[in-house]
Amino acid sequence: MREELNPIENTLVQYPIDGVTPAKFGELVGKSANAIEMMIRNNKLPFVEMRDPAKPNSRGEKIVYIPAYNEGLKKAYYSKPKPLVRAWLEWLGL
Repeated sequence: MREELNPIENTLVQYPIDGVTPAKFGELVGKSANAIEMMIRNNKLPFVEMRDPAKPNSRGEKIVYIPAYNEGLKKAYYSKPKPLVRAWLEWLGL
């Protein structure tokens, strides 16, 4: 008899750090660095801007905050109708 699968909502995948550069985030999600930069400019991704406190007018480096992105993605996924949330498992015979 086959064991029951753990519910997807109980699965946790973590990246070893909470923030990454736009280029690294693009690599993680399969988008170009330019696409990620545009998403940041349009406030479509959670990010913080890091800059030297001794030089407040200097250019800052944007860092994408992965936990907030993951939480938003999870909320979007589970707000779909229940049959659609689990539909992909039918293709696997589950």
